[in-house]
Amino acid sequence: MIDKAIILAAGMGKRLGGAIPKPLLPLDEAGTTFLDWHLRALAMHGCRDVTIVGSPVTVAAKTVLPARWILNDFPGELSGSGHSAHLAFPHVLDGRSRVVLMDADVVYDPLLFGELARAPSTRSKTLVCGAYRDTAEEVMVFADERGVPRLHGKGLLGTPLVSGLRPLGEATGILMLEPDDHDAWLAASSWCMQYATARTRSEHEDITQRLFTAGLLRSVVFSDGRRFMECDTPEEYAVVRNQMAPRWSRALAVKQIEATL
Repeated sequence: MIDKAIILAAGMGKRLGGAIPKPLLPLDEAGTTFLDWHLRALAMHGCRDVTIVGSPVTVAAKTVLPARWILNDFPGELSGSGHSAHLAFPHVLDGRSRVVLMDADVVYDPLLFGELARAPSTRSKTLVCGAYRDTAEEVMVFADERGVPRLHGKGLLGTPLVSGLRPLGEATGILMLEPDDHDAWLAASSWCMQYATARTRSEHEDITQRLFTAGLLRSVVFSDGRRFMECDTPEEYAVVRNQMAPRWSRALAVKQIEATL
């Protein structure tokens, strides 16, 4: 169902106040990290070909994680997840594979990967949580009258910028890049690096917006906000460790055992 995956893991997690980057933080007493979680969840859905784009600190952990590693060596004050995606795309997007693109600092119900992969459209897809708070902090996705995503970003709710569009929900940072769209993803990434964000901090949402503008992305919306959380603060990390990871860790282990039988 999923052929390959790109995990963007170069962030240092400074907002969490610790010395350990977010992708390497433990989610349970056994020491399962964010990256461990993602690799296990992807394996549940058949994905064994994973590329992780990391910082020098996260790349140092590559000996214990079965994945291809790429170093994001853009200057720290200029780099962002857009640069990481740009570095990975030429190695992964081959016009044949179904590729998941995702942030490393998200924890989620692993079954969401299956819902994303089973969505019928051959267009690339963005996974959206339909339960959202009316706050400027969430990255929201907005669609046209046909339900096609057209715009996303923070602080857009209730502004003239989304007039005529309806909110679909909060972007999860998880996308499915379908084979027929690989050339478009590569072109959007190259354009952003050359013209839009070459001298500024970029995020992979900058690239995704070009696909929205072209009408090449579809949405897969789930309604239960308890199935996903981005981890940006110590308070969110506590919720992730104490509530979200325990909720799905047993199911993740059971599914892995079933997959090996």
